[in-house]
Amino acid sequence: MKKIELSSKIRHFVKSSLSPKMEDIEFVSSIYKSFNDLLGNSNCIQIGSFPRYTAVKPLHDLDILYVIGDWKEKNEVPVELLNRLAEKFKQEYRNPTRYNIKICIQTHSVSFSYVDVFNDEIFSVDLVPALKKGKNEFDRDMFYVPEIIEKRHGLQRQILYEEMRRDHKDLHWIKTDPLGYIEVASKLNRASKDFRLAVKFVKGWKNSCKRINDEFKLKSFHLEQIITNKFAKNQEMDVFDLIFDVLSNLKISIRNPCIPDRADSSKMIDSYVRELNETQIELVHNAVDAVLIAFENINSEVDFNTILASGYYKRCGVSESFLFDQKIPMLIDESFEFKADGYVKNINGFRDYRASLKRVNGVVDTKNKIEFAVVNNDTNGDMIKWKVKNDNRCLEKRGEITDYHTLHNPESTAYYGNHFAECYSIKNGTCIAKDIVHVVVNK
Repeated sequence: MKKIELSSKIRHFVKSSLSPKMEDIEFVSSIYKSFNDLLGNSNCIQIGSFPRYTAVKPLHDLDILYVIGDWKEKNEVPVELLNRLAEKFKQEYRNPTRYNIKICIQTHSVSFSYVDVFNDEIFSVDLVPALKKGKNEFDRDMFYVPEIIEKRHGLQRQILYEEMRRDHKDLHWIKTDPLGYIEVASKLNRASKDFRLAVKFVKGWKNSCKRINDEFKLKSFHLEQIITNKFAKNQEMDVFDLIFDVLSNLKISIRNPCIPDRADSSKMIDSYVRELNETQIELVHNAVDAVLIAFENINSEVDFNTILASGYYKRCGVSESFLFDQKIPMLIDESFEFKADGYVKNINGFRDYRASLKRVNGVVDTKNKIEFAVVNNDTNGDMIKWKVKNDNRCLEKRGEITDYHTLHNPESTAYYGNHFAECYSIKNGTCIAKDIVHVVVNK
């Protein structure tokens, strides 16, 4: 599929399937307004993906900074303040939803859980005290907030608070610049809506990976900032470019933290990757492979929900390679004539490589030789690449990609099973045409 068509389909999918609907936006907005109504517009600041326009469905939580003053060394959140705040909500808060609300005083915040009749949490708000400290380059306030705000949400955060209180652990204040992240995202969104659409698609993929396996530990904000940095440097990239770039480089991106925190450049927002164990890193690699393989196999009937749910792929042997390993996207132009074939020696009495493999439905015996070649090509490509993949039941599974011709020229039919040779026409760093030759070696 050509990139212009693929990008158009991605945009439609994200808008229709991943982006919050108007009723979702109105729901969150009504809750945020209810806090402003009680505490004052100048005292509340909505932060997170919702004001950055990068939130995906379903919406679960909202963090609101509650500005209580200016930063001074060794600040403590007065327990009396939190108690008064909770009591104020219990007495005066007008709940704009149909759900019941539970209010819980934490060590450094007040948590609000909106629960249904079965006591299941539908949405949560953490009202987090914030202390103003300095300005960013946009002349917007920066803040100190409890460190825990970046760790958990809703009930998970409540459980963690209880554990820390039980173990007599202290929370620390960290400097943060949420308004700076919002300003940057707003600027990039004005440049192109493809920025936020790409972020939402990748977040949707991350959420799907997490649902399949809870050990998938990549964070949405980390992925968003990778795309932010890439698009800030090259605003000519469209939605597919951004998605392919972040995914095809992700295995490298998670090796070492490299994205400075806006409020404190000595810290990295992706420092958590150092804590990933080998199993968790392998999961990321397998997830990246699965989704990019799905992209390579896209056709006009593409179902992006299936692509997002592609899960995990474990490569068969160390030699198995894909074009995306070389940062080559597969964007096939069906208007091109591009055909490959295999020519077999020692079949039906032919001594030379004259028997077309496709004419015999790819069926050969052992002890034959096959010379693969491109037989029709009007792509005017820069390079031809070949991939030979043996049956996974073989001792030699293969799967390497080579330039101009297959690794062995000719190839031998040494192993029983179903194999294939795939040929690619590469132009300007993109695969624009491909063809496959199936090889069935009988006993």
